[in-house]
Amino acid sequence: MKKSILTLGLAILGLGTVTTSCEDMLTPDLDRYATEFNGKDTVNFYLGILSGLQGMVEQNILLGELRGDLVAPTEYVSDSVSAIANFTNLEDGENQLLNRAAYYKVINQCNYYLAKVDSMAMKNNSYFMRRELAQVELVRAWTYMQLVQNYGRVPFITKPVQSAGTGWENNPPEGWATPDNLLELLEGAEGQPLSQAYNYSEALGYINYGAFKTGAEEFSHQRLTFNADVIYGDLYLLRGRDRQDYEKAAYHFHRYLDRYCTDYPDYGASIVKMQRGDQVDYYTSSSSWGDQYQMVTNIVTAVPSAANSFFGKVLTRIPQIYGFDPSSGVSTETSTGTDDEGNEQDVVTTSGKINVTANYKSRQLEPSPSYIALNEAQPLVYNVEDPLDDSRYIGVEYLEDGYQDLRLDESAPRVRTDVGRLRFINKFCSTNGDSKDVTDTRLFEFRYLIPVYTTRQIYLKYAEAVNRAGFPRHAFAILRDGLYPNNMPEIGKMVVEADTTWRAEGEFQVPANVTMHYRVVADSASNNQGGANCIDLNELKRAENVEWLDFKNFTSKPAYGIHRAGCGYFTDMDTVFTYENMVAQRILEEQVRSGMTLSNEHARVAEVPGEESKVSKKTWELNGKKFPYEYQDIVAGYEYYGPAEDEISAVETLIADEMALDLAFEGNRYYDLMRIARHRNNAGLDGSAWMAWLISRRGLGLAPYAEPQTTGSLYNFLSDPNNWYLPAPKND
Repeated sequence: MKKSILTLGLAILGLGTVTTSCEDMLTPDLDRYATEFNGKDTVNFYLGILSGLQGMVEQNILLGELRGDLVAPTEYVSDSVSAIANFTNLEDGENQLLNRAAYYKVINQCNYYLAKVDSMAMKNNSYFMRRELAQVELVRAWTYMQLVQNYGRVPFITKPVQSAGTGWENNPPEGWATPDNLLELLEGAEGQPLSQAYNYSEALGYINYGAFKTGAEEFSHQRLTFNADVIYGDLYLLRGRDRQDYEKAAYHFHRYLDRYCTDYPDYGASIVKMQRGDQVDYYTSSSSWGDQYQMVTNIVTAVPSAANSFFGKVLTRIPQIYGFDPSSGVSTETSTGTDDEGNEQDVVTTSGKINVTANYKSRQLEPSPSYIALNEAQPLVYNVEDPLDDSRYIGVEYLEDGYQDLRLDESAPRVRTDVGRLRFINKFCSTNGDSKDVTDTRLFEFRYLIPVYTTRQIYLKYAEAVNRAGFPRHAFAILRDGLYPNNMPEIGKMVVEADTTWRAEGEFQVPANVTMHYRVVADSASNNQGGANCIDLNELKRAENVEWLDFKNFTSKPAYGIHRAGCGYFTDMDTVFTYENMVAQRILEEQVRSGMTLSNEHARVAEVPGEESKVSKKTWELNGKKFPYEYQDIVAGYEYYGPAEDEISAVETLIADEMALDLAFEGNRYYDLMRIARHRNNAGLDGSAWMAWLISRRGLGLAPYAEPQTTGSLYNFLSDPNNWYLPAPKND
């Protein structure tokens, strides 16, 4: 019989209600742990830790979205949601969305487990506890990441808290964790370093306890595991101290995509042209992207929700704030079966379901005007097919005025309500029907999970790391084209001229010497009239021996460009969404916004010498006579350069835009902006002002970089990085 992970976790741990103020992490509730915990049989305790994640994941998602630039409060917003969105009254207390104790509950459970688990226990000649132990270390690392992203500076504790009054809240013996030192602290944790989790996961693989019942469907335990490469990539990217950090982040994200990822971004917007006489109409549809967030294959890690309280914890807080009223029920079905001895018996099956209805009076948040403007600023591309060969394109057209990125209607469709058509954010309640115009408020389906990592998110973080590591063209190709073998340009040679010295041999002119000059070039990718051709010779040469830019194993992972999902397929005929156009435009826009001057030139990396001349003896035959001559091959040398900071920063803002378009409302936005702002600050740029500028403009409805000097009311407040983080709870 399969057990519900949700019920099991709650039964084992008896988790309490929200605690605040001086109870923050100092009310450990460990009474049952000492008597029910067995260091060699820990599965129940481990499942309880996962149940603890349910107690903080909704809060974490909302904190990551409310303070960003993609949502705006409606007239029906509650005081607690409004306070967070407007950065007011942010201390733990009456606001149920501000509860640091929920994070420390999980951390303390992990610490207790790690203090008791027997990593040397063996069964069938195997250290059977180590895969589970590694997961607990990875859960703790992920939870600490969320803490430092939200609070900036928190007590770092790896020993179980068993009683109040330790003093660790104000004077933690292991120090304070921040985004700058968290990775170092986790790797230096006494007896339980994060590197141990990585090594165990690499050597032994990942645990899989089968499937668990949510009441409505089964949830695979594989979707509850945290991948060590993803966690390490995230930690290096969060720290972002120098180029080496970005290289390591890119290495780990690439390693996950290479070794573990079975999904790839392959969703594309479809635009159809219809012509009736002189009238031309374009019709758009978003192919399968609208379903991608719902698809199991796109989910790397997720936390499940029960269908009702009979099966465990129900996670409906996010849909409710987005405007969906839930109702839950239990149903039983009796059938006839047989027991192990073949005797007939009644079998009672219990199930549940959560129904959701869109209600404009419950809709506390809506897409922000700036998010709508960002979508409307994206031109859609229509590729003109050859009338004699529909596999070949002969032209390109752009749809701008009156069109928008197709992901807008999929992320926040218009719903017909009593007060008109309103956009409802449906990332956690998928639309069951026309995504552009939902005619019935009941045409939504509740999701029984909350994603923590998705494939598309990891690809975009990989692009972020690759860009900061000095390869902006590869990063842009992730947005536009996708990186996989058939799509990659190669290094080749092209003849540019031949110099021949002639001599007279009687009545004939014959060559005395022939010199063939070659120039090294980047051979374009020919796949479907286009590929990642924005990657020039410079980056190809620099990437030759970079393992995290090697895609030879991606043959079965045709990762199409992320931007394609909303705007269509870009071929070599495209003149708009190209590296040269988009990056040059964004460099100038950033110059106007920031008031900073452009750098004069790229930073030189190296000079590559040309190959030595290769001289060989050849024979010219003319009218039966043979004439010897010298033949030389000369390959020209060239210089190559690292990208300018202007270039990297411009691509970084384009990645931030794509994160908004593709990952909107999933709970990442504020964390993404903070992380990128930190990168820019570390590079000597105005990252704080950039982030403040974006968030303060969320209610103005301005397209990206329209009126660049215009800011909103939050600009001065968020220009100070000290104001990015939540204050620590007060101790009574």
